[in-house]
Amino acid sequence: MATQEPSPPSSMESNKPGFPKKILGNKLEDKHLCNCCHNILRRPFQAQCGHRFCSYCFNSTVSNGPQKCSACIKEDIFEETTSVLKQGCAFPDNAVRREVENLLAVCINESCGWKGSIKEYEVNHEGKCEFMIVPCPSCKERIRFNEQERHNERECPERTLNCKYCKEPFHFKNIKAHDEICPKYPMICEGCAKKKIPREKYVDHIKFCGKFRTPCRFHVVGCDMSVEKEKIHDHERAFAYEHLNLLLHYIMGMKVSMEGLQPQGLEVAGHKLLELQQSLRELEARVSQLSTSTPLPPPPTLAPTLSVSTSFTPLPSSVGAALELQLHSEKTKVAELGRRCTELEVKAGTFENVVCVLNREVERFATTMEASNRQHKLDQDKIEALSNKVRQLERTVGLKDLTVAEMEGRLREMSATTFDGVFVWRISDFAKKRQDAIAGRAPAMFSPAFYTSKYGYKMCLRIYLNGDGTGRGSHLSLFFVVMRGLSDALLKWPFNQKVRPSYEGPNVPKMH
Repeated sequence: MATQEPSPPSSMESNKPGFPKKILGNKLEDKHLCNCCHNILRRPFQAQCGHRFCSYCFNSTVSNGPQKCSACIKEDIFEETTSVLKQGCAFPDNAVRREVENLLAVCINESCGWKGSIKEYEVNHEGKCEFMIVPCPSCKERIRFNEQERHNERECPERTLNCKYCKEPFHFKNIKAHDEICPKYPMICEGCAKKKIPREKYVDHIKFCGKFRTPCRFHVVGCDMSVEKEKIHDHERAFAYEHLNLLLHYIMGMKVSMEGLQPQGLEVAGHKLLELQQSLRELEARVSQLSTSTPLPPPPTLAPTLSVSTSFTPLPSSVGAALELQLHSEKTKVAELGRRCTELEVKAGTFENVVCVLNREVERFATTMEASNRQHKLDQDKIEALSNKVRQLERTVGLKDLTVAEMEGRLREMSATTFDGVFVWRISDFAKKRQDAIAGRAPAMFSPAFYTSKYGYKMCLRIYLNGDGTGRGSHLSLFFVVMRGLSDALLKWPFNQKVRPSYEGPNVPKMH
C-alpha cells in the first residue's frame, strides 16, 4: 500500500506560538521545545524529519509554501525527501502534548502567585492574569491588566471626553484649547454680571447690554474714560467742554503736523491759539455779565505745552462798543469749529462702522475655520474607521484561507483512511528513521488514522524504532492507540476488540 501523508486535525490547531520558558516550574528538556520559536511546545506537531513544532509555528512556516526544515539544516542532516516542511507532512504528537500539559507551571507576572499545570495555565490563566502588564491602546503606557478601566477613565492623557457644553468629543490634553473655542462655553458679562452666556451669543449680548463699559467716543482725541453704554450720552453732555477742548488740541496738533512742524508754523499757531483763548474768555465774561451778576468759575486750562493762563479778567467798559463786532466774529469762528467737529464725528462714525464690519468678518471667518476643523476631524475618524474595516476584512480573508487549507488537509486525510479495520503501514527509509530514533531526534512515529467501520472505532499506531521504556535500545516498540472519534457515543466501551499486529520486512519472515 502506498504511503499516505497525514495532516494535522483542526481540533489540535492553535493561533499562538509556544509557551514562554519562564513559566516552567521544573527542569526543561529539549524534547519539549519547538524547533521554530524555541519555546515550550503548544499543540505539538511532528514533521517527517522527526522535529517537533508548535501548531501555530508550523502553519506559519508552511503558509507561504514548502520550506526547508531549519533544524535539519542546523544539525546537518538535511534530506530532500523528508526535510521539507509542507502542508500535510506533519501529524499531532499527542504523547508529547500530554507530557507538556502535565508539566508544572508558574505565572511569570510579578506579584502573582498562581501555580498549576501548563494545561491549567493555558485554559484558566494565560491572558487573564490581573498582574499582567499590557500597553494602553491610546497612550501606550504600560499598566497592569486590572488597572485598565481606571486608567482609561481617569489617567490616560489620550482619553476622549465629550464637552459638557457643546457635546463635541476632544482629547483630554486639549481641554484648555477646546474651552477657548467652544461656542457653547458659558461666559460672564463684565457689565451686567449676567452668567452662562454662550460664547457664540456673547458678542450680540455686549452690543445691547446697557451696563457694559465701553470707551468714550472721544477716546481718539484723548478722553480715557470708559462709560456704561446707557450713560454714554450723559457723559458726553457732562464733559462737552472737556471734549471740545481735547478736540481743539487734536485739531491744532493735526494742523501743526500738516505744516511740517516748522518753528514758524508753531509760533503762528501759538499766537492764534492765544488770541482764540483770549477771545473765548472775553466772550464768556460778557455772557456772564449779561446773564447774572455772579461770575462763572474759570474753565480748566488747555494743553500744558503752551503754558497759557486761563483765568478770566473782566474787560473795561470803554471797549463795550467793539465787543459786539468781535462777538460776531467769534461766533463765526465757533460755527466753523463746530462744522469741523461734525465732520470729524461723521468720519469717526464711519471708521467705527468699518471696524464693526471687520470684526464681524473676523468672527465669521473664525466660525468657518472652527467648523472646517471639526469636519476635518470627522473625516479623519471616518478614514480611520474604514482602515480598521479593511484590516478586519484582511484578517477574515486570512482565516478563510486557513479554513480552506484545513479542509484540503482533511480531504487528504479522508483519502488515506480505511474503514475495514485493516491497515497496512509502510515505513520508508527505515534505516535512517531508526538512526533518528536512536539519536533522539524522532523517537516516535504515528500512523494515519483508520477505522473498524465507517461509524466504528478510530485508531492509529505509534511506533518507537529504538524501543520505549524497558525495551529502549534493544526492541522495537509498537503501540495500538484508540483515538477520540465522532461516533464514540454510539460504540460500546471499553474497547475489547481483538488486535493482531504483524511485521514484515525484506529478508524477514512474517511475525505476529
